[in-house]
Amino acid sequence: MLAALTALCAFGVLVYLRTPHRGRGRPVRITVAEGADSAAVTRALWSAGVIDHPWLFHMLAAVTGVADRAHRGTVALRDDLTPYAVLRTLHRGVAGLIRVTIPEGYTRFDIARRLESAGVCPAADFIAHTEDPVLLQRYGLSGSLEGYLFPDTYDLPPDSPAGRVVERMVAELSRHLRELKASHPDGVLRAASLSGSDEGPASPSPGGFDRADRLIVTLASLVERETGSPDDRAHVASVFWNRLRLPDFRPRLLQSDPTVVYGCTVMAARGTPLPSCDRGDGGVRRGITGAMLTDRGNPYNTYQHEGVPPGAIANPGAAALSAVLAPTSDQDLYFVAMGSGRSAFAPTLEEHRRNVQRYLRRGDAGVSP
Repeated sequence: MLAALTALCAFGVLVYLRTPHRGRGRPVRITVAEGADSAAVTRALWSAGVIDHPWLFHMLAAVTGVADRAHRGTVALRDDLTPYAVLRTLHRGVAGLIRVTIPEGYTRFDIARRLESAGVCPAADFIAHTEDPVLLQRYGLSGSLEGYLFPDTYDLPPDSPAGRVVERMVAELSRHLRELKASHPDGVLRAASLSGSDEGPASPSPGGFDRADRLIVTLASLVERETGSPDDRAHVASVFWNRLRLPDFRPRLLQSDPTVVYGCTVMAARGTPLPSCDRGDGGVRRGITGAMLTDRGNPYNTYQHEGVPPGAIANPGAAALSAVLAPTSDQDLYFVAMGSGRSAFAPTLEEHRRNVQRYLRRGDAGVSP
């Protein structure tokens, strides 16, 4: 009987150790003070919402001696870990890692806020490093690293140096872009044929980005922000390529709303806000207005300035980069959102206007894709 009871208790402890806490993956940081015993460590974990059944965890932390060897100072955890994972993190004697997911289409400003919220690094430091002249020169870029911060899930130490986080994200973008270019040589040739007049160094230092790379990344950022449907990405990319390449399409205006909005955001961040973007309370408009579309003072306004904008408007993922390197062969020049996440495409302005009437149910909405 005693043996059966012991086995049952052992099984219960094992199940407890391997059962994740019911959380949402929220990053949590606790502070373990010098001299803290297992009871103090357990209270900190319980208060932070990291563990269930604190009495059982306290007993396990005391018996295993983990509490005595726990890292003193900040320990990074998540609220969906198993008790075993929590004990292992404490036992490692180092601060744990914070898992942060950066969605496709985030701007560097969005990324900075998410990293600060997670406790990785201050937002201001991250933004400053995305504009670091030394890094920009190394990568053959100008302005900022917008577009080159690859969206992915990262495990990062708390209080990371912002520069290291930036360089890691750029390295991921470089790796993915290199692999995609190797798979789509025709797309690379297409980009190279259109990037000869692009400003900036043609041959950056090793590990940097050339003119064709910059064109690919910039177009991919437009594709990322223009469609919510994976099935439409390559078709949207073909519209932008057609507007840049087809000899009869003049002027070469990409007419992309997200570029205008990004211009409003970046100009405000530089301390030179555009009056056309002011929503009345000092903030920046997110919805498009006629004044925004006609503002030539916005360098990212692709309704007023031909060709691609000065740089990327967001950070594209691998699917958007792939779409730019392998667009469809359609000859369409226009598209409009149908309200279902998909877009309706058209080769002529007349057909596009019919699509606008059909799907937006209002008057002539212009010729924007």
